[in-house]
Amino acid sequence: MSRKENHLQYQDTGKTPEERARLLLADLSLEEKMAQVNCIFPFWEFYDDMDRISEGTPYGIGEVSTLEMRRIKTLEEAAAWQRDVQKTVMENSPHRIPAIFHMEGLCGAFIQDTTSFPAGIGRGAGFDPELEERIAQVVSRQEAACGITHVLAPVLDISRDSRMGRQGETYGEDPALASAMGAAYTRGIQQGETAGRRTESVAKHFLSFHNSQGGIHGTHSDTPARLLQEIYGKPFQAAIVESGLKGIMPSYNSINGEPASASGTLLGGLLREEMGFDGLCVSDYGAVGNVHHVQHVGEDVTQAGLMCMEAGMDIEMPGSAGYGDGLRAMFESREADMALLDAAVLRVLTAKFRMGLFEHPFALAGEELQNTVRREEERAVSLQSARQSLVLLKNNGVLPLQDKGKGKKIALIGPHADCARKFFGGYTHLCMMESTYAAANSIAALSCGARNRIVRACWKN
Repeated sequence: MSRKENHLQYQDTGKTPEERARLLLADLSLEEKMAQVNCIFPFWEFYDDMDRISEGTPYGIGEVSTLEMRRIKTLEEAAAWQRDVQKTVMENSPHRIPAIFHMEGLCGAFIQDTTSFPAGIGRGAGFDPELEERIAQVVSRQEAACGITHVLAPVLDISRDSRMGRQGETYGEDPALASAMGAAYTRGIQQGETAGRRTESVAKHFLSFHNSQGGIHGTHSDTPARLLQEIYGKPFQAAIVESGLKGIMPSYNSINGEPASASGTLLGGLLREEMGFDGLCVSDYGAVGNVHHVQHVGEDVTQAGLMCMEAGMDIEMPGSAGYGDGLRAMFESREADMALLDAAVLRVLTAKFRMGLFEHPFALAGEELQNTVRREEERAVSLQSARQSLVLLKNNGVLPLQDKGKGKKIALIGPHADCARKFFGGYTHLCMMESTYAAANSIAALSCGARNRIVRACWKN
């Protein structure tokens, strides 16, 4: 088959996504393949600098982070930004391969005029899978309208240690509850389509993220095999079997001596072979580099990257470390097996065809965008969820307070006392404006350069 005939074949929408992906894969250069297993994160300083974005995507790109969309002032401007970036990526790709745009989706999108919802721990208190599915449908439609097809949710972590600062993301401590809610959320994200595009869930964090030593973010987890499967793995299994989950993000942890991101035992054995997962595995931000720089595995970051890919990690996010020029050179010299890269790229391309990106790569505009995103009935869904998230505590006689000259006072202590944004979940548009400060001081796995960029952004704001 000639290259021209091959090109026409993979454009055939009558073929399955995997058939189209195999035809396209056969036509790609090594540089194009490496582009598909990488990601770009346009930080705020250059989020709209298309020249810099073009320099970072010389052969296209696998994924684009949209976390800085939260700073764009209008919905229309945010959608226009997606269209500009996607156009740049596709023009650079010799085969005009579109990028997957990803965004958090636990509490809604970080985009102006989209709907916010309570945090996972609040929705877990409501224990309403039907409502959870409706929430996911709203998130799916709003993000897809803006060209985003990877929704980084649901969070299926089981939280049994309140020292872990990200407890609010979870549905709680019970695996049956998390399974029911997580499967419903996955179903809501993946069951429909918007403007020809289908969104897919990226469930996180695989596995036992919250069972870390001392409740510390990203540190080591000693979790027996039975607990891994029956407690921490149960919600992931439910989302895969009941709702056809198509995306997984491993945790930062080392689990029983192995970094999760480089563990063939977890990503190959447990996830793909035992649980039957057949979708796309993407790294948490900086997790591939973390394997070498923090967990001290591999002679260098390139070897750590190779180990992650061998384990089953398809895309490194948010930028190249282990999946950079060093790994490309290993494939070029045949020091690494090209079949390994081909398997990862095949999964990436299959997902892109499955999402409908080749036919519908761009965000909506004008009235179609506004009418797709802004619907009055969604306020009622958010309100219902907020009401159901309320938890009433037993009054032991303290309330109501009666002064009667005794001079009783109430002390409001901590950051929630004087910042209304803190009453929104950590993955809401409002609360994420605080994230630059949190990341600059505490978040795991970011490189020094990334930390410095975040700190500069804090000073600017």
